[in-house]
Amino acid sequence: KPAGPTDIEPIADAFAKPPGAVLVVAGIGGPDAVRKLLVALPRGFRRPVLVQLRLDGGRYDNLVKQMARVSTLPVLMATAGEELSGARVYILPEGVGVADEGGLRFTDVPAGDEIVASLPPAESAALLLSGADPARVDAVLALATRGGHVAGQALEGCYDASAVKLLAAGGAELAAPAQQAEQLASRWA
Repeated sequence: KPAGPTDIEPIADAFAKPPGAVLVVAGIGGPDAVRKLLVALPRGFRRPVLVQLRLDGGRYDNLVKQMARVSTLPVLMATAGEELSGARVYILPEGVGVADEGGLRFTDVPAGDEIVASLPPAESAALLLSGADPARVDAVLALATRGGHVAGQALEGCYDASAVKLLAAGGAELAAPAQQAEQLASRWA
């Protein structure tokens, strides 16, 4: 049977301009947690997933390849000027952030600029995984007070839990990366 308009619409909707995004922040020990999260996200997950994982040497192209091998969603390098599309994973290199300009778009940002505040809160999430910078916790907790979904990696298996412990002290829930993926999928099924 040839595909009709109703068969194509769900596919097209997945790549439409998303109302929000999922920001995943990690550092030392983070690549394994990010892999576990991406493996567990369903193929039909419609929000873009933004991965900020600071790397010594800035080999983000290698990170894109590594995550693409396990992700059910396409994995791309974020480039300033591009609009975000749903059902994609974007690796954010240093100096690339997000702005809400009538739709989410990648922009050039100064090093260390916080992008959590640029996300539409009720339609977005922020996850802190192993090695996330503790200086980011306040911005992530502020997203939660504005209706965003916030969670941290469970302490078991978390190599560097400094930020995660602060996040939990602020009232955020901790969960294993696979459980976080399930929570995201049930929130935005």
